[in-house]
Amino acid sequence: MRVGRPWTTFGRGACALLLLGVTGCSAASGDEASARREAPLAAEAPLRPPRAVDSLLGLFDQTASVVEGEVTDVRGEYSPRTGPWTVVTLGNVRAHLGAAPRELRLKQAGGLLPDGRQLVVSHVPRFVRGARYVVFLRNTGWSLSPVLDEHAFRVESVAGREVLVGAEGGLVAGLGPAGVRQTAPVFETVDLTGARPAPRAEALSRGAPEGMEREAFLSLLQNHLRARGLAVTGAFREAPVTTASSLSVPVTPAAGASGVPGAVPLQPERDVPPGQP
Repeated sequence: MRVGRPWTTFGRGACALLLLGVTGCSAASGDEASARREAPLAAEAPLRPPRAVDSLLGLFDQTASVVEGEVTDVRGEYSPRTGPWTVVTLGNVRAHLGAAPRELRLKQAGGLLPDGRQLVVSHVPRFVRGARYVVFLRNTGWSLSPVLDEHAFRVESVAGREVLVGAEGGLVAGLGPAGVRQTAPVFETVDLTGARPAPRAEALSRGAPEGMEREAFLSLLQNHLRARGLAVTGAFREAPVTTASSLSVPVTPAAGASGVPGAVPLQPERDVPPGQP
């Protein structure tokens, strides 16, 4: 993938990037000889490209499995060739739809650079260590995250009920024609440290919106597929396809000032289909 070409759009929302702690947009360079020694990333077989998740059927069509597990580890990886990545390990995994091993590694674009900067990719979910999650895994090729369109829902207790919390802090409220329905934000979003977000005081003062209990939502998913004679299919792949690189992103500054001191706002980008430069 090369900077400067138009980006094909897939998925819901853009993946805006921030390089934290710098005033320029260039990525740190590494030892070229070391990079050449690394084995290329390659898909086992041609994969469907990711597409926008703008309907419930589109969601199911791109889902390999829906799993639940506990975040046992979050660590960074860096390669001069492919840039920084964050690897989230889910333990004690249970597959509610499809199949999955007892432990999963979710490799996502973004993380620490060798010089201390941090590459942050929006619309790539952030995980809280020690928290439990319900995650939709892709059956398509991917270059930024194997999680399907931010469908990683944290299990929280609200008013004595186990509910699911989305990336923006809203509670999962059910299914609709466009996909998973969520309420207005009840929790803060996960920050860069990965700390567990606090509830929003103003939301609780008005009374938290009604979210579905975790078990009820999982049963709703299964019953909906059964009623329509559908099933999730395909396989989840831990590695990105082709020569995906978290450094291969547009670096043109976005319009407007950054709201984060020391951060450089970049133009948004979207996931790209396998094989695209």
